[in-house]
Amino acid sequence: SKVCEELVSLGLVTVMCGDGTNDVGALKHADVGVAIISNAPEVKPEKKELERKEKEKSDKKMAILQEFREINQKRTLQERQKLLEEKLKELQEDTMVKLGDASIASPFTSKYSSVKCVCSIIRQGRCTLVTTLQMFKILALNALIIAYCQSALYLDGVKFSDGQATLQGLLLAGCFLFISRSKPLDKLSKTRPHANIFNLYTISTVLLQFAVHLYTIIRLVDAVHSIEPRKASIDLDAEFSPTLLNTIVYIVSVTLQLNTFIINYRGHPYMESLRENKPLCYSAIFTAVFMTILTFGLMPDVSSEFSLLIPPDHLKQEVFTTLLLDTGLTLVFDRVLLWLCGDAKLKPIN
Repeated sequence: SKVCEELVSLGLVTVMCGDGTNDVGALKHADVGVAIISNAPEVKPEKKELERKEKEKSDKKMAILQEFREINQKRTLQERQKLLEEKLKELQEDTMVKLGDASIASPFTSKYSSVKCVCSIIRQGRCTLVTTLQMFKILALNALIIAYCQSALYLDGVKFSDGQATLQGLLLAGCFLFISRSKPLDKLSKTRPHANIFNLYTISTVLLQFAVHLYTIIRLVDAVHSIEPRKASIDLDAEFSPTLLNTIVYIVSVTLQLNTFIINYRGHPYMESLRENKPLCYSAIFTAVFMTILTFGLMPDVSSEFSLLIPPDHLKQEVFTTLLLDTGLTLVFDRVLLWLCGDAKLKPIN
């Protein structure tokens, strides 16, 4: 207990494993306490061993039922109830894990007597931390992208229709849902993630990515204005009507938000990669393909349903090329910064 208190006082994150015999105080004072069951196996049994134990339990249950049937006719109702309670209690004692005092003092309890469970806690904790940090980056970038897109539309007295807003929410909802379902890898990484968002990597990558996105939006808005000049008078209360600016800004907005998910998804070495996270991968591919269809007007009925116009041929190519360059540049900037300052360094112990 004194050792844990001293380590915590030095500002170190402390993990304590114990069975509760003489270390309950240390389990309470540690930042993370892990209760170990003394009579449990050291590692998870193999599949064949588990199948053998399950078969033994099943055979024992059948034997008890057969014995109960044989003596059922020879005893009174009270005797039969008492015998049944005894047999059920015997089965429960065989299957239940007996927890000790350590389980009361610790937030975690391992079903095995080995300290390997600490690696599982660290892997899961890092996966959760990295997922939270990447969500902060994605939300920050998406908020900036939406804010500038809305301001670009506002200056021309244009807005998104209800159908467009609904479609955008549906397309990006899958990415928001599945990005949080990433599983940690089986192997513990030697590198350490940053503990919070206030670090050089996170701030730099958000600023550089938004700078690229901002240039993309400004360039494509100017391209639209060269074809469709800005109106002299603006009526913000007018009913919605589809325009070329609305169409291009909508495609750019959804595509850039999708890029933030793809670029900022961390993956290895803390969690499964984008390819391994199948739901997120399929959701991103579907959204990218759908936005490509809207960009080139391959399905006019669908575009018309969501009040989108089909852009001119030269503008289609410019939008597609610019969005591809945007994705490539943001990916390069993020990976370079990740290589330079993406991992945290262990503080020396004074």
